[in-house]
Amino acid sequence: MLFSRKTLLIMILTVIAGSVLLFSVSYTDACRLQEVTLNEQPIRSWEGKLALNAEKSIVRQPVDSLAGTLIAAPDIYKVDVSYELPGRIEIKTNNFEPVCFLVDAGSGELFGLTEQARVVSLQHSEFDWEHPVLTSVMAGPAYGYCHDVRVGVVVEQLERLRNVNVVLYRLISEIDFGQKSYVLVSLSGLPYRLKVRVESFREDMLEFVEFVSRFAPDLEGVTTIDMRFENMIICGRKS
Repeated sequence: MLFSRKTLLIMILTVIAGSVLLFSVSYTDACRLQEVTLNEQPIRSWEGKLALNAEKSIVRQPVDSLAGTLIAAPDIYKVDVSYELPGRIEIKTNNFEPVCFLVDAGSGELFGLTEQARVVSLQHSEFDWEHPVLTSVMAGPAYGYCHDVRVGVVVEQLERLRNVNVVLYRLISEIDFGQKSYVLVSLSGLPYRLKVRVESFREDMLEFVEFVSRFAPDLEGVTTIDMRFENMIICGRKS
């Protein structure tokens, strides 16, 4: 691909400006560390508490050893360190991004679940209604894992489903764990629920899409669609 002379000049100037900025941040006094925040709260006397140096730039601080010290605490499982010019370091702990949500069957409290099915608080997270909500299951300890091993299996299957069919993923509003041998899946806007195998969650959901798109079945009055059997789909209607 050929670039015009003007485009090349802009690219060269951008590289030069970036190099100058990087040099200034790393080796001059322009971006000395002035402030440190922990979970968005300023830390007082951070030089003594965190072994940081106010005489050095923000990118020359021992953040690796700092993160290692923090994560050694029994209640910290994740540490994120970021820089904000001209002179601030921001530290966030346990800043997990949930991929779905869980309503604790005991307390009714809402939690997030990470991609590894770790139970996390939603205090610092944005609620995204496009993520499914898991119900009829105990949450387990904060930042730990649910005692019901089916939760981890379903979350892993959900992530695989999102990678191949994000529209279907977004339609899933609830996954009910109230039954031992299967889960009940509710889809936004549909009056029936799907009986789906835990270990084959992704395959059963994709098979449902194929079933309704290929055969256009009459689902009037249907309350459940059982997807658990090979080469057979059972529709349950109101008695």
